[in-house]
Amino acid sequence: MDDLIARDAAALWHPATHFDDLAVCPPIAIAGALGPWLHTVGGERILDAIASWWTSPHGHRHPAVVEAIHRQVDVLDHVMFAGFTHRPAVELAEGLLAASHGAFARVFFADSGSDAIEVALKLSLQFHQQSGAPSRRRIAALAHGYHGETLGALAACGSSLYRAPFADLLHGALFLPTPALPRHRHDDLGTAAGADTPECDAAIALLTAHADTLAALVVEPLVQCAGQMRMNGSGFLARLVSHARSLGVIVIADEIAVGLGRTGKMFAHEWSGIGVDAMCLGKGLSGGALPLSAVLLSAQFEPAFRGAVTQAFAHSHTFCGNPIATAAGVASLAVLTERLGTTIDGSIAALDAARAAVDTACPAVEASRQTGSIVAFDLRPHSRQPSDGRIGLALRAAALSRGVLLRPLGDTLYWMPPLVLPDEAIALMVDATIGAIDEVLG
Repeated sequence: MDDLIARDAAALWHPATHFDDLAVCPPIAIAGALGPWLHTVGGERILDAIASWWTSPHGHRHPAVVEAIHRQVDVLDHVMFAGFTHRPAVELAEGLLAASHGAFARVFFADSGSDAIEVALKLSLQFHQQSGAPSRRRIAALAHGYHGETLGALAACGSSLYRAPFADLLHGALFLPTPALPRHRHDDLGTAAGADTPECDAAIALLTAHADTLAALVVEPLVQCAGQMRMNGSGFLARLVSHARSLGVIVIADEIAVGLGRTGKMFAHEWSGIGVDAMCLGKGLSGGALPLSAVLLSAQFEPAFRGAVTQAFAHSHTFCGNPIATAAGVASLAVLTERLGTTIDGSIAALDAARAAVDTACPAVEASRQTGSIVAFDLRPHSRQPSDGRIGLALRAAALSRGVLLRPLGDTLYWMPPLVLPDEAIALMVDATIGAIDEVLG
């Protein structure tokens, strides 16, 4: 194991990692994984309480997903998706469209979440250009939002943390203010929460003032995940999206992190009772096993791309619609469909009880909130916090020492585990969270 870590240090550059972080949290060599557990080379197990960056809805190596991958790789590993097709891609597209209950008409496959956002943004811009509204060239997005690291997606990120180093390369998006509901509860979903706020009023006013120049509005429904798990309320989403669509602005729901059962419904925007024009999915789409993303598109897009050859959407990804990834997606969607409702609802209720236990036990918790299986804790500043201000890094190290993977966002600690967790795992997650907070902040 020591040799592997040394080789890693000599050869690799890890994502979202400052080099100095490695002294506090060096990479952990993983030999295997099953369900919610990661197994280290040294024989220890770690509870994956953030589903490895929100990608494993059923835990690691779900038997149905593994079997689908094995079966597919024995038949067809890859074929270019321009001019060819295959059963897994067709079946996954059909399954996603059926799950949307007719809200969408076509599926465009891509590789990563950022890729899906790029597809949706470019389609929206080209749609207006070819529909007699060439002045609609600007994108609106939410302050505190995050949509990926490629330049088009990054331009729609409402956080200077990600944008600032590349500001000169990015198009000028219109950023809308967003409310924050620090004590949001799962039961608040489906209500008017967030609609009657000054931020919502201001966002509506900005959309109205700039409507003639706006091609699209991209939003993370309900939870701005990288934005410290900021929860805006289903009422805010309903009012904002309805107004944008009334102005002829295409609405893109970025459900890469919050879709596919994560909020307790198949798609997060369903809680608001409104429709959107495009929806991006990723992360857990393949069951967390392989890179795969998709853009679901309403029927309104297609006419603008018919006619002259120059009106085609000239965009492609080398591994778009990969057979192995889409086969995994078919299997994962079947598991999710079976679990939606009773099983996932029970897990959400258990997480609410776990949230309350941490809230009660830790004076350092200023506020806690929940949407589906996403739980977040805002932590108060404290004299015991690390001198370098890196609360998140210290909490991560403290949780790992207790056998749980947490990756706080600054002073916001969160859980986003697999959609269904055994009682043993929930108890360990609660104990490790309380212990880590107490160690770092008291």
